[in-house]
Amino acid sequence: MRKILIGTNLLSVLLSLFLFLVDSFGPFSIALMAVSTLLFYVNFKSLSETILLLLVYPFSWFFLTVPLRNKSLEDFAKVQLPLEVRMDVGEDVLSAFPVKAILVVGNVEEKKRIVTTIVNNIVRGIQVEQNMKYLKILQKDPHMDVTLRATMALEEIENDFDQTIALCASPTDFCAHLYFYLKTDIPKGALRKDIERMLRQSLERVSEHEPLRYEVLHYLTKDEEHLLLGYKKTQNRELLARYLFEKLRKRDYETLTKHLNELGEIFRIEGYR
Repeated sequence: MRKILIGTNLLSVLLSLFLFLVDSFGPFSIALMAVSTLLFYVNFKSLSETILLLLVYPFSWFFLTVPLRNKSLEDFAKVQLPLEVRMDVGEDVLSAFPVKAILVVGNVEEKKRIVTTIVNNIVRGIQVEQNMKYLKILQKDPHMDVTLRATMALEEIENDFDQTIALCASPTDFCAHLYFYLKTDIPKGALRKDIERMLRQSLERVSEHEPLRYEVLHYLTKDEEHLLLGYKKTQNRELLARYLFEKLRKRDYETLTKHLNELGEIFRIEGYR
């Protein structure tokens, strides 16, 4: 049932994005937004996250509902990766979005605690690029203690990846952590080229049925067709959602419409099972 709700919501969000780009927010767009919000609340039962969804709708749906990292990465990372980034600063902080508020209004101790959480998320491959942006903001904080803690965090991240990569026992492990490390944008120049070369080589030993393979190929080549190929090989819908989002970003509405129809048919069929 939950899969059907998420699938229906995805179609609603993508259609909302399409209508927004074509004709801004009209009556139909507002109606779709209301439907999507209701489905989101029914599915996750979280008023705070539903409010966050509305504040940055429709793009927030992809961050709150379609993380690019879940079960496939849990298996080789040997840690349980949450659907949202969990913060340590308070029991009510349930996703990455409140971090932005704490970056602005949080006190020194809250910001220093957030640095620790951000580091933990980055080394586990959770929203790496977004968390690196938060870390860079903290490096420019007016309070010296926060700046120092955030600067030291970069060395922690680098050391953690160096140790983890050196101890990786499986090709998938090795590939994943090289990928996460590159996404931090810490490696520069010749080092970055060497890591990219090792990453390409390690991909040859990753199964064609592993969704990570196609996510990494898309990252290295910037060709979203790898995402579509990955969906066809693995039936991983997150790859398809990412592919559709890339087509939407490039305003390739013809391709988008074609695959939206296919996705709708998939959820229609599964709804009758």
